[in-house]
Amino acid sequence: MGKKKYSIKEDFSMLAILVIPVGVAVNFVGGQLASLLKLPMYLDTIGTIFAAMLCGPWVGAVTGGLTNIVTGIANPVNFAFIPVNVIAGLVTGFLARKQMFGVWWKWILSMLIMAAVSIISSAPIVVLVYGGVTGGGTSIITAAAMAAGANIWAAFFGTEGIFTVLDRVISFVICWLVIKVIPERTLVKFGCGSNYIKEKK
Repeated sequence: MGKKKYSIKEDFSMLAILVIPVGVAVNFVGGQLASLLKLPMYLDTIGTIFAAMLCGPWVGAVTGGLTNIVTGIANPVNFAFIPVNVIAGLVTGFLARKQMFGVWWKWILSMLIMAAVSIISSAPIVVLVYGGVTGGGTSIITAAAMAAGANIWAAFFGTEGIFTVLDRVISFVICWLVIKVIPERTLVKFGCGSNYIKEKK
């Protein structure tokens, strides 16, 4: 059997298009919850990761981009982070296509990759544009580290390195649990859905 071929057009099936607003809504709720509770993580990429795991990189990227456009209306800081959420969707989607969420060691590696990409892509924005403090839960810890004398870059990477990995693990587990309860006849209708069928048995 040849390798499955993917196309952007096939990724955006009717079901995939319906997943996008759901993902944006989940991101919004998760982000608001983390903000209100001042949690040291963001929880605003759960919907992006879910869309990417199920539908592929392009649907994940659109979900991530639209999330920051919608939330940016209320909090303009989020506009600057549109590329970060888009990249998160792309990376997660490509990992899903490579079936990197099938066994435990692969998904641990995937969590590290996803976290590293998010940290690296957001670092210039947080440090150079906002001086290390954006108002999020991790900003409190970063600000405390800077007040204690830590270099701004060291404070950022030290804080984000821990909590972004934790954020990705929590987000992945939530998405994985949801995918596990989706019927197989529905999963096969999504771009990457068939990759999870054998793991459900």
